[in-house]
This record gives sequence, C-alpha cells and structure tokens, in this order.
Amino acid sequence: MPEHMKTPTPASAPLGRPSFSRASLLLLLPALGLTAIAQETPTPVTPPTEDDVVNLSAFRVSEDKDSGYKASNSIGGTRSNTPIKDIPLNIQVFTKDLYDDLVITNQIDLERYNAALVNGGADGRSSNPIQQAYNAFLFRGFVQNWGLRDGIRQYDPIDTQGLSRVEIVKGPAGPLYGLSYAGGVMNSVTKDVDFLKDFTSLRFTVQSEGEYRAAIDANYSGDTKHGKFGVRFNGAHAETVDERENSDGSLRYSQVNLAWQPYAGTEVKFLMENGYRGKANGLGYFTRNGADGAQIPLQIDHPEIPWEWNWSTGGNIRSIDTDLYRGTINQTFNENFSATAYVQYATRLNIDSNGWEAQGSGGGANWDTNGDTGWQLGGTPAEFIRLGYHYRDWGNRMHGYGATGIYKVDLGAIKNVVTFGANVWAEKFLTRRFAQPSTTTNTLILPVRAGISINTPLVPPADWAANTGNGGWNRENNSNDYYFVAWQGSLFENRLKLNAAANRTNIKLVQYDATANTSKTTEVSKTSPMFGAMFDITKQVSVFGVYSSSLFPSTDKNSFSQQMPPETGKSYEAGVKVELLNGKISGTVSVYQITKEGGGKQVTPAFNLEVQRFDALSLAQQAIQFPGQTRATLLAKGDFYPAGEQESTGFEADLIFQPTKSWQILLSYANNDTEVTSSPIATELGRTTSGHIDQQLAMLTKYSFTDGAAKGLSIGAGIQYADEALQDYNGPGNTGRYNPATFYGELFAGYRLKLLGYDTLIQLNLKNITEQEEFVGWKPTGVAGRVATDRYEVSTPMVYSLTVGIDF
Repeated sequence: MPEHMKTPTPASAPLGRPSFSRASLLLLLPALGLTAIAQETPTPVTPPTEDDVVNLSAFRVSEDKDSGYKASNSIGGTRSNTPIKDIPLNIQVFTKDLYDDLVITNQIDLERYNAALVNGGADGRSSNPIQQAYNAFLFRGFVQNWGLRDGIRQYDPIDTQGLSRVEIVKGPAGPLYGLSYAGGVMNSVTKDVDFLKDFTSLRFTVQSEGEYRAAIDANYSGDTKHGKFGVRFNGAHAETVDERENSDGSLRYSQVNLAWQPYAGTEVKFLMENGYRGKANGLGYFTRNGADGAQIPLQIDHPEIPWEWNWSTGGNIRSIDTDLYRGTINQTFNENFSATAYVQYATRLNIDSNGWEAQGSGGGANWDTNGDTGWQLGGTPAEFIRLGYHYRDWGNRMHGYGATGIYKVDLGAIKNVVTFGANVWAEKFLTRRFAQPSTTTNTLILPVRAGISINTPLVPPADWAANTGNGGWNRENNSNDYYFVAWQGSLFENRLKLNAAANRTNIKLVQYDATANTSKTTEVSKTSPMFGAMFDITKQVSVFGVYSSSLFPSTDKNSFSQQMPPETGKSYEAGVKVELLNGKISGTVSVYQITKEGGGKQVTPAFNLEVQRFDALSLAQQAIQFPGQTRATLLAKGDFYPAGEQESTGFEADLIFQPTKSWQILLSYANNDTEVTSSPIATELGRTTSGHIDQQLAMLTKYSFTDGAAKGLSIGAGIQYADEALQDYNGPGNTGRYNPATFYGELFAGYRLKLLGYDTLIQLNLKNITEQEEFVGWKPTGVAGRVATDRYEVSTPMVYSLTVGIDF
C-alpha cells in the first residue's frame, strides 16, 4: 500500500492500474545491460558514430547537441528535429545544463527563467510541487493547466531526472498538437538511450533545512546478433523539507528506457516510468477578516507565534502517483521518408487530502472541506483551531496512440518537407469526496499556540461519509482525435522559408451526473490553421511572421446541461531571429497579438434551472419545494454563460550570449498587456487575469575556467524581476489590488576534478539570496471608508545546498 494511503481512506482506489514495482526496475537494469553487452557477434562491429543516430530518426533531439544553455534544434516547433533558426515561431529551450546548474528537479520550477510565464501559485519554499497550481499558471497572460510530454498531454510535474530538455513553444499551437492553449505549449522531452557511449552518473544533494536527494542516470548499449540494444535507467529519491514546521515530504522516481536497432534505419523503443510525490497539507496561514477588505494573519494577532509554525498534522498528505508505459517505433525508409508511431498508457492518482485538516490553512483540498473549521474566534474557549476529517482524490486512466510521417522532396528551385499524421487520446476521469456534514461536532480542537503536539485519532470520525453529486463523485470519459499536415518549403537557396499547417480535431466529452445517474455528451470539431514565413536578410539575421490558432475544450456547463463553447485562439506574431558573431549572440525578439474566446463564466445574479422551476410553481408549491427561498435567492446562485473574449499583446526577447567559449548569458524579457474585450459581466470589460504581471525579466550567467590554477571551476548567478502581480478587483472603486514587485536571486559554484580516477563534481548552490518576501493577507488602513490595498510581508530564508556528483 502506498504511503499516502496509510491513513484511513475509502475501501478501494478510484481507478485500477497495473502493478509497477520500483524494486523490479532496479533488478531489471543490470540484467538487460548484461544481456545486451554479453551477446557475441561473429565479426567485429564498427562503433556507432553520431551520424548513425541522427540519420536513424528525425523524431529525436540529443542533449549532447546542446551547447551549455543554447539549443540549436527543437522538436516541439514542427514535431520533428528542426533547427530553431528555420522555424517561424518563438521557441526557447531549457537545456539539461541549465537545470543541473540550478539544481532544479522539476519542470515547473524552470518557469522562473522564461519571462512569458507566470507561476502564480508556486510554493516558493518547497522543491516538491504536487501540481502546477490550478488556474494560477499564466502563459502570455492566459491561464493554462497542463502541458505536453513528447507531444502528448501531460498533467503533472515531471522530475527533470528523466528529461533531456524542456521546450517552450510560444503562441497557439493547435495546428501541431490539436488541443492547445492560446498562450503556447510547454513540451517536456524524455531522455533516450545513448548508443554513442556508456556511462553512469550519480548525484547526491543535501540542503541546509535537512532535505536530501539521490539520483542516478545509467546508460549501457552494445551489439547483439540481432542489432544494437541499449538500456538507460534514471532514478531519484528525495526526502523533502523546508523551514516550516511539519513540512516533511518525499519523492520517488523510476524510469527505464529500452531501445533496439535491429536494422539500419529501424529503432524500437519502450519507456516505463513511475513517479510519486507527497507533501503535508496545511502549511499556509490563517487569516481573519477585518474592516474594508482587510485580512489579518493569525501571527499578527499573536506575534509570539513564528511564521514558520502551522497546525498541519503531518499525516494528511497531498500526493500524486503516476505510471507511464509507451512503445515507439521509428523507421527511416530512405533519406526522403521517415515515420514514427507510438502507443501509450498512463495512470495518475492525485489525493488532495486524506485526513484531519483545518480549512483555511492552505491545505490542498481546503476549498471543499465541510464544517466550520480553521481559526475560530468568539467561541468556547474564546479562540482555538478546529480540524475536520476529509478525503478527496482525482484519478485518470489515459491511453493514446498515433503516427507521424516526414516526406522530403527536392523540386529544384523549391525544397519541400511535408509532415503529416494522426493521433488519438482518451481518458477516464473520476473524482471522489468523503467528508463530514456541515453540522458535524466530531472535530478536533487545538490551542492557538506554537510548538504543540498535534495528535490525531487513528480512525476517521463516525459521520465521515461519501458525498455525491455536485462537488462529490464526478465521472467523465473524454477523448479527442486529430489529423494534421504541415508543409515547409524553402526557396532562393534556402533564404526564404514558407510554412503552412492545418489540424482537424474532433472532441468528445461525456460527463456523468452522479445524483441523477445520467450522462451528457458534447462533440466539437474544428480545423486549426497556421501560416508562416521566414526570410534570411543575411546569414546572421532572419525576419519571420506567423498566423496560428488554438483549440481547447471547456468542461463548464450551465444548469440546463448546456456545454459552454470551446476556447479558441488566434495569433499574429512577427519578429527577428539572430545568429550574430558566429553564433555568439543568438535568439528571438518578437511582438504578438493573441485573441481568445469561448469557455464559460459564472454570472450572478442570473436566470437558471431552479428559477425556471420556481416560476412554474404555485405559491403553495414554491413554499414546499423551495422552503425559505425566494426568486431573488435562487437568482443569486447564478449560472454559466459563454465567457466572451480576451486579448493579449506583448513584446518578448529571448537571447543567449556566449562572448567566449567559457562565458554564457541567458536573457529573457517580456512585456504583456491582457484585457477582457467582451464579457457577459459588464464590469469585467478592460480587466485582466488574476495573477497577471505586466513585465518580467530573467537572467542567468555562468563562467567556466578552462585553464590555469582555476581549471575545472565554474561560477554563476541567476535573477528574476517581476512587476507587481494583480490579486483581485477589491480595491477602491473596484480597482485592482496587487502584490508588490519581486526580485529573486541565486548563486552557484561548481568544481570538477579527478578523484580516485573518477570524474567528480562538487557544487554549492545558494537559492533566494535576496530573501524575497511572500505576501499574506491585507493590512487594515485604520481609516474609515478606505479599502485595504497593502499586504503583509513574510520573510523567507536563503537556502543553500551541496551536491556531489560522480561520473564514470
């Protein structure tokens, strides 16, 4: 039984999934490696060269091709291995060197270093995110909640131990991937077996708060009687903790990649992966409401209680457990035609809460906890913390399959590349909720005092039961299939490159009403086009322009079971790509305009199904069927309406400077303006998205000493500046209230040497050297009629870590 299920839970898991033993992976690795290498061959075989691997597959990129923080090729912009300078899109790549230098262990924390991204819900104190914060991650001003993994939908954080890179493709990408958000896509690329070299890389990291992590990357390949065979294993284990009390968590990750090349031009791959993340709920802050919109944290009323203290039980763990299995075949038929096909099955179980929790304490599922829990005032005793029992999970079983082909044809003056294919995705989703009734008296009472022992019963309370219907057990069966074709033609000795693409996507959403035992099916089909052009003014400077579109389904429906329209986006973007001074300065500068419409918006007051039923009854019937309610109270419940339109315009620059072979600088800047241009709620016109930041700047620099007494030493620094962030429209006259601007900094230094004959790395990282505050509540003004607009600021500590690596 997984650790996150040890506290009392429902009798069965919401979704069955095949067993995947982590120990079996460790046993499988040496066996497979020995099998591959020990095979005898009748004649000597020429060692593989880099060209062998590159020519084999146009559908993979190699991390060995990256130069520090610079990547020359991308797979996310065209679905095949293509030079970034030839793609009329704004693309940034986070390389393995970048996240190794910063000791970033998940792709979510990488978002700090692309200024087009706003991770508004980030827990900056922890390296163990359970999810991308729902509705708080903004891409070019638009909300989005999931990304891609090798071009396939991915919901959850991915450990960077299993990734070769993360690609940021900006703007609508519906023509490439069918379903996509208007802001862009974040495509995480999985590591592959390396046929060029065998290696084992070990990393051990300890952190100043007591956190530690161990990771391994081991690759073995060899020749057999039936071609080349390779296996690559990546694994990580971490015990996570930060300066907050009761913050202990854990992480486990296992990935096995198998690859077989039976013939020249043929490669068969199989991927198996298991991940688990868990972290205690209830690590946030309690606040009470004051006058004029003030929210006063408990620690302000009780300065003797440190900000690090919380009333988390430590046993209510928020967790995510994932499995992934994928088989792929890549075939190069000749120099003009290549194809790839895959089939994938994946499961995930996200448990948001599983035990005693105090609503309002920042727990993962505090938003749907029943009962009057949290910080209580004016009772008996006069002040206390009340905990209730709660369980919530979100489970998915997903499968997908697809194929892509690339055909190249040279017509003399025009060189053409045509990419085409089809993909199918389907998932079965189920969420379950067990909670106490709102009138429960079976709660736990804790004193408002730091340092107390928080003990909870071993069994749930007697009135803990399943909740069905709205907010309880919900089930969906969703699917989509899409068919795409993309063309790239180059003329005038490759100086002019023209692009066109189209994607036909069919969406089917089946939502079940647990109370009425009925289902509602919605089907939508749409064609998403893209047109682009790039012209090389010189060999070092190119200009580009692109029109693209996006499609994303909405699961919102109104009380009459009418589905809200899907979100659709269209974008116009133009810019310059440079490769100056023999590549010492490279990158993209662009301007864009994106329009998104569709989706649903909750409108109150508004006519709804209950109002319709109320109006059809006599006065006597109304009193019986709607006791204590009036038409006005029913109208106040509101309903969903089509959301209208939102527009985003901006300017971005993503550049890599490499003045010398030892010095590199990454620079990312974005200025974005987002506003609602049409809405069913008149007061929303002109407003922007919660969490939005107008300007951001990120920079990362590293210098490596390659000779002299300091040979092997590298030093670096990273910074991020962000303007004030919109929080809500509860300011004076319904104006915005904001978090102040932030400035984050970090330093690192590494030293590579030979130790006992092994390549050894010793690296020191200092994170949050600026001790950037986090923001809590709203300060009362002390002036009658004046609305609270200033936040409380809570200091956060600088954290340092030491990493030791051994490569052989």
